[in-house]
Amino acid sequence: MERFYHGFSAVNSALKKAEMFLGCLSLGVLFLIMIFNAALRYLMGSGLNWSDELNGFLFVWFGFLAAAYAMSTDSHLRITAFVGLFPPVVRYALKQIMNILMIAMFLLYMGPLANLMATLPISNVLRFPMKWVYLILPIGFGLMCVHILFNMLQDTMELIRGKKEPGEGEKA
Repeated sequence: MERFYHGFSAVNSALKKAEMFLGCLSLGVLFLIMIFNAALRYLMGSGLNWSDELNGFLFVWFGFLAAAYAMSTDSHLRITAFVGLFPPVVRYALKQIMNILMIAMFLLYMGPLANLMATLPISNVLRFPMKWVYLILPIGFGLMCVHILFNMLQDTMELIRGKKEPGEGEKA
């Protein structure tokens, strides 16, 4: 079990690094295009007609990569005031139930996403297939499922080891 845990931890860490890199790249390119276009409009009176469309695409990728990264660090939003009233084992159980529900929800989206991907048109200005832009949706949901599974395993290992309160440990 320890060997599996360490292997899964390595995969989770690699995914986190890739998400961080691609997310930062998306945000950086988005920012540069936005600044460049604003400067062109101010200095030349006219900007790039394709910049808004590309920035929209980059923003979608950035958003889903950021959501996956937040899931990997177990830092997504949640309400803890009520759950904090319970003992650690009950908190662990409630957190696991919520994680299972999130995974089920993400997996339920996969079928409709596959149907949607088949019907997406080509973008208006860049003439880029929209299916490649929105491919981040199933990728993001898949990444989030992997991270949730790792968080569940990590919480379980912490509960078994008895070292820390489940869900309060350092994330790899």
